[in-house]
Amino acid sequence: MEKKAKILFVDDEEIILSNVKDFLEDTFNITTESSPHAALELLKNEKFDIVISDFKMPKMSGADFLSAAKKLDGYIYGILLTAYAEKSILQQMINDNLINKVIEKPYKLRDLRDILEEGTVFCEKKKLEAEKIEAMKLSFETLRNETDEEIIGATTTLKDVYEKVLTIAKHPVNVLITGETGTGKELIAKTIHYLSPRRYGPFIKINSTAIPETLFESELFGYKKGAFSNATQDKAGKIELAHNGTLFLDEVGDMELGLQAKLLRVLQEKEVERLGSNKVMKVDFRLIVAANKNLMTKIDEGLFREDLFYRMNEFSISLPPLRDRKDDIEPMFQYFMNKSCKELDIPTLELSKEALNYLKQWNWPGNIRELKNAVKRVCVICADEKIIRPEHFDFLGLRKEHISGKQSGIEGAIETLKNSILSKELAFSEVEDKIVTCILKHFNNNVAEAVEQTGISKNRFYKIKDTK
Repeated sequence: MEKKAKILFVDDEEIILSNVKDFLEDTFNITTESSPHAALELLKNEKFDIVISDFKMPKMSGADFLSAAKKLDGYIYGILLTAYAEKSILQQMINDNLINKVIEKPYKLRDLRDILEEGTVFCEKKKLEAEKIEAMKLSFETLRNETDEEIIGATTTLKDVYEKVLTIAKHPVNVLITGETGTGKELIAKTIHYLSPRRYGPFIKINSTAIPETLFESELFGYKKGAFSNATQDKAGKIELAHNGTLFLDEVGDMELGLQAKLLRVLQEKEVERLGSNKVMKVDFRLIVAANKNLMTKIDEGLFREDLFYRMNEFSISLPPLRDRKDDIEPMFQYFMNKSCKELDIPTLELSKEALNYLKQWNWPGNIRELKNAVKRVCVICADEKIIRPEHFDFLGLRKEHISGKQSGIEGAIETLKNSILSKELAFSEVEDKIVTCILKHFNNNVAEAVEQTGISKNRFYKIKDTK
């Protein structure tokens, strides 16, 4: 029988180790250790899928052993055997990701085997996720080498987006990228291009709003000398230049209807004619378009062709606004700051914790583009200083427009709660419980993180969890 998982079992009782090994060794690749110190030495050089530890052992508790083993990145799935540990200690170990399962002693070996089967499935899923992340990291390197840019948050908040990018990049289909202005649509388009078989071909960009309507057709299709009064020489259009590469049309929703019809013909026939010429040229390019407006609404209003929409929307990717990615503000800030400091030839600055919290209060209507601009501006302001503080961001208007509004909102909420308490609709203790419950939910029931971020006593959080 194929052995399914690599397991380390730690217990100070030799008889238990012997019985467990005899029962499980035909199914699992199991190693036993009676000393947690010896087990840690083993974990320095060897990784295991599952680590099982008794809680009460001489010289080192199971909690201390698993904490040290996790720091060594020695296992994926942790199991604690116990008949002694307090509930609060076990909860803390779960919150710290030290254990996935607690088994109360005494236990039956067949029950332990069933739990190990569950742990094996969990480990296989984690390994697949790790392989995907490694693939993402490799593609990051490709992107950095080609564009000197990277996607911040691709393994966290943008994980689903980036998985779509990795999937679609290798397939020859047209892509529609949607999202608010400044969310990084062009960067995603470049990423698709540089991770595709067309990476060695050109990446040609044209912005539908940046070129006057009267010139857009000639920019897109090119022209022959003499086609109009200022056409003093032949010029290739963007479609022609994108041959064997990628054409990126930004803000495609603003394209005039007549041009939409001509673009549709190019996509259908895979050929283009310069203005003033009868010569037809075959073109082979991938089309990626971006829009910050709802194209279906434009279709309903008669401003966008439905047939063109479906031709260019063979696959779609939607990018979230920065206000929904606030955990990415810090790494993005660091990335843009390092680039800005290098460009300005100034020492790298430090973003204070207060300033970071200050930035997370802002909704960033201009998204990543606004953040990038704010970073460069604050680097200029702080060029002769070492630490970036909240007052350096006064130009955002946070104090006047955002924080003052936040305060009035808090005052209104307090007034409502006061009236509910006075009318006996709500008890004061319930108010506190509800707030603590909401905070704990925000941190996905991770007490350690909630305590670190809020300063509220861990006992207060455990009290809430114990009453659930």
